[in-house]
Amino acid sequence: MLEQTQPYTQEALSDGVSRARRALGDFSLLSSRKKNEVLIQLAEALLDEKADILSVNQADYQKAVSSGLDPAMCDRLLLTDSRFAQMVAGLRDVAALPDPVGTGVSSWENADGLKIEKIRVPLGLVGVIYEARPNVTVEVFSLCLKAGCPIVLKGGSEAFNTNMKLVGVVKKVLALSGVNVDGVFFLPWTDRNVVIDLVENTDLDVIIPRGGAGLMDIVTRHSRVPVLRHDRGLCHIYVGASADEEMALSVVLNAKTSRPSTCNSMETLLVDARKEAFLWKFLAICHEKGIRVMGCPVTRGLDPTVEEATHETYNTEFLDLTLNCRVVDGIDTALSHIRKFGSGHTEAIITSDVREADRFWREVDASCVMVNASTRLHDGFAFGLGAEVGISTTRIHARGTMGLAELTTTKYQVWGNGHLRKS
Repeated sequence: MLEQTQPYTQEALSDGVSRARRALGDFSLLSSRKKNEVLIQLAEALLDEKADILSVNQADYQKAVSSGLDPAMCDRLLLTDSRFAQMVAGLRDVAALPDPVGTGVSSWENADGLKIEKIRVPLGLVGVIYEARPNVTVEVFSLCLKAGCPIVLKGGSEAFNTNMKLVGVVKKVLALSGVNVDGVFFLPWTDRNVVIDLVENTDLDVIIPRGGAGLMDIVTRHSRVPVLRHDRGLCHIYVGASADEEMALSVVLNAKTSRPSTCNSMETLLVDARKEAFLWKFLAICHEKGIRVMGCPVTRGLDPTVEEATHETYNTEFLDLTLNCRVVDGIDTALSHIRKFGSGHTEAIITSDVREADRFWREVDASCVMVNASTRLHDGFAFGLGAEVGISTTRIHARGTMGLAELTTTKYQVWGNGHLRKS
């Protein structure tokens, strides 16, 4: 087992971040070919060391379970064969994507013949703070490298050894490829104080936190640089009066059961009052699958074993096989409920009414709004982005799943011929 080997000091943190900052010049100038070669080599290196990585991860997982860590966190911590395969496949997918760096956004020539072009450039030094999921270490690295951004990573203590193992593989591949290894700085400390010191470091250009409400509160209160929040997912699905019942059952169950510990799983089901037959079927399936339902009075009238839904439960991200169920008298009430309790993450409607779908798209304020599709699809892999840095619920710079384009900013390139300002 790997363990924290050095005591935490602010000086050590500052030195590591400064080194990563200085690597920005090297990373931003890497050719597309070089970046893609590194990603492919990393995929192969991870496969070579798969047995060791999974062994270390299993030790982290067992320690987390025995310590009584929340089951949802334990699930996110675990690297299964399929999750490992997806992590490796993501590297190859990102390598196959077009490089955004240097691509033109727009160009024009003004009346005086001044040629102006706006192009994409790396966003800068990216800090990512995340809990539990060690695959984030590799996914974030792949996107940041392709976008020309060095990174500073702060993983959770529950996955410390797995993350250290993964970062070791990343650094080895960078060194063998002749790429500046300082461009990846993983904080080798589990101290909670390091988070505050990190977000107060102005060498960073942006902070992306991925975790619970406590982490979000610390980061947003103390950060001295812009924060792209990967906030909690209070996701809803509204089953409209015209919804196909078989489709609705399939989508709703996928959104709740395919992996309930994720932020894009459904937490509240809203059902039009005219869909009582659908609701009967759904509640019966919940009994079969062991899904705990917290319901409104109408739902409880249909099934007395359903527990009472409250303002508190509607505002809870369960991250397990628990959900709220509320019967509503149409789309107006559904929209009102989402406005009150939604977190701006992902919302969905099941409907055959095009006008109703269009209204849902226009009126729901969230980073992703879906029609006849599972909320679980709001994900970088599912969207064909190879991976994601997070799902931003903020409005500045990026919103929704963040891929390569969201890790760039722009600059103007101007070509003149002795042009002068005339007034």
